[in-house]
Amino acid sequence: MAGGVTMPAQMMGVVALDELLIHGWDLARATGQPYDCDARSAEAIIGWLSAFPDEQRPDGAFGPMVSVPDDAPPLDRAVALSGRDPKWQA
Repeated sequence: MAGGVTMPAQMMGVVALDELLIHGWDLARATGQPYDCDARSAEAIIGWLSAFPDEQRPDGAFGPMVSVPDDAPPLDRAVALSGRDPKWQA
């Protein structure tokens, strides 16, 4: 259980990975640092965030999805699904 939500441990692991990956990207971009992750982690986040279409997203949990090309790198696709523009720079 986390935040009042009960989920299987595997799902909670993906939620924790999402927090680290997306907020790590936020921090790196905000401070002008490079950021990358392995494709497998990004793909796990893509799978998780793809389960929440814009109209079904919990209030305040994510911004609206940002469009990126289908061949965008996995990290860019994950970031875009979280409602962030992968091209954003501080």
